[in-house]
Amino acid sequence: MNSDYVLVSRWSVPLSRENLWDVLDELLATDDPMVWWPSVQVTAYDGDTMTVRASSAFGYALTFSLADLTARRPDSLTFTSVGDLRGSGDVTFADLGPRGCAMTIDWRVATDRRWMQVTGWVLRPVFVAGHHLIMRQGEKHLRAYLEKRDR
Repeated sequence: MNSDYVLVSRWSVPLSRENLWDVLDELLATDDPMVWWPSVQVTAYDGDTMTVRASSAFGYALTFSLADLTARRPDSLTFTSVGDLRGSGDVTFADLGPRGCAMTIDWRVATDRRWMQVTGWVLRPVFVAGHHLIMRQGEKHLRAYLEKRDR
């Protein structure tokens, strides 16, 4: 039974990576750094560890904490996750010229929910599709948040 997942998403953001970092710094200074992402609710954040509940389009939700955030402005940030999803992530930022920048989110996790471990052999494609849907929604809503913010 394989419960390891390599989840990679690439977002296109209409800001330079320096300007995006300014926005991320502002968001991380608030109680809810992901206010722009409807499927991801921050349930606790103390400036170091962020606990979130991610709601899948397929009717299940996962709760996990993101910690050990290490920022290397303007190139990358890394984090670990514990809870329903255990592993680590790396977000890299690359300028795309006048189009903005690309964020590549590489998250490598294992599931710690028993039902996901037991059913993973058959439901793995659903779990991966659910992740990709949430991430596409995240990119769409971040872009909308940034456009609204710049008006």
